[in-house]
Amino acid sequence: MKREAKLLPARARAMTSKGLARMQIDSHPRQGLELFGPLPDEEVLVQLGSRRNLWLQEVLQPYPGRREARCTHFGPCGGCTLQHLDEATQLRFKSQRIYSMLPEGVELLPPLASPQPFHYRTKVEFSFARNDLGFHRRGCFDRTVGVERCWIAPQIHHALLAATRQWQLDHGLTGWDARSQQGDLRYLLVRQSNNADLQPADWLALLVTRSGLSPELIQDWSARQPAGGGLLWVEQCSTAGAIVPEHEHLLRGPEHIQQRLGSLNFRLGWRSFFQSNPPAYRLLLEQLRAWLGAPSSLLDLYCGIGSIGLYVAPVECRLVGVENVEPAILDARRCAQEMGRSAEFHVCAAEDWQDWGGFEAAIVDPPRSGCHPRLVQRLIESGPREVFYVSCNPERFVAELGQLRSVYRLEKAVACDFFPQTAHVELLAWLRRL
Repeated sequence: MKREAKLLPARARAMTSKGLARMQIDSHPRQGLELFGPLPDEEVLVQLGSRRNLWLQEVLQPYPGRREARCTHFGPCGGCTLQHLDEATQLRFKSQRIYSMLPEGVELLPPLASPQPFHYRTKVEFSFARNDLGFHRRGCFDRTVGVERCWIAPQIHHALLAATRQWQLDHGLTGWDARSQQGDLRYLLVRQSNNADLQPADWLALLVTRSGLSPELIQDWSARQPAGGGLLWVEQCSTAGAIVPEHEHLLRGPEHIQQRLGSLNFRLGWRSFFQSNPPAYRLLLEQLRAWLGAPSSLLDLYCGIGSIGLYVAPVECRLVGVENVEPAILDARRCAQEMGRSAEFHVCAAEDWQDWGGFEAAIVDPPRSGCHPRLVQRLIESGPREVFYVSCNPERFVAELGQLRSVYRLEKAVACDFFPQTAHVELLAWLRRL
């Protein structure tokens, strides 16, 4: 016999070792949700359901930083997790969690807040799933939350989503089913610059479909989209959970947008890796440049399109960038040429780079998985006097620091909020050789 749901008061009193509220009562049936449920020391009313799940019904005594989330999809959507906190409280929680992991005696700077709390992302990827177009539902790989408006996405996304959803409906097209590995439509990628003088052409939209859809059908999609901007179509036969082009077509407009970063200008295609919050990124780069000073030589590992090195290195400095993604290196060389810089950029895995001699400093900006173990060992054996580590996964950096501390001292660190409304935070660390 099914147990009746009951209402009962509860206190969310637990704090994790990382300093963020962890639910002792489950407001989502699939996982112990950490962030958008009860906050520390709140009095709440919960509902007891099946399998002893507890559902948050009402906050009786709210935390001082709690607020009403703007987004109507907040909670089920897997995008944001902190919209129910004001930005100052978000940043305090996130920075304290990271700072508490670092060794004692390190100078910890006040965290850098994002200049834009909403619509800060310059690139987002929406997924089709059955009849929905949006972001993955929290805790689900095969279901999405149909999104009408996303508060962190580029402004142009709203018109693109509406036109694409109606086009899908009119033609009876199916979204991708991750379980059966079938469906007509896969992804809608949107990229838009956030330059102050935004021009109509400063956005791109990429539609990813299964191979074999008729060009006439795709042209109808193109005709329904807003004026300006570049439209591309990718046909994909791979069932991988990422964009793997088989054929790529330019439907109209430019293939690239122009993104400014201070006095620098970068040309970005849909593939190009670039920090998705340029105003916050610039704050980090200004801090890095202040710490760096004026070295005569700088090695930029995991350099991407070269944005960090080109921004922080003095013009007279010998700048060498290393990246294993060839299109990124081609973009970096093009950017350097357009800027009149004599920087060198090489296609090579960071851990396989051999020329370590003569560099005064190195920048390391690895992916979320962190540095390759061979690179950590190379830094220990022959790394330069100073290393500036940009980490999008501070927990991974802390793990590597355990090894690096045998030859490097962590001088300073600062948390940077590249992703407001989420639990993610970047860390910039300055290490000096002992």
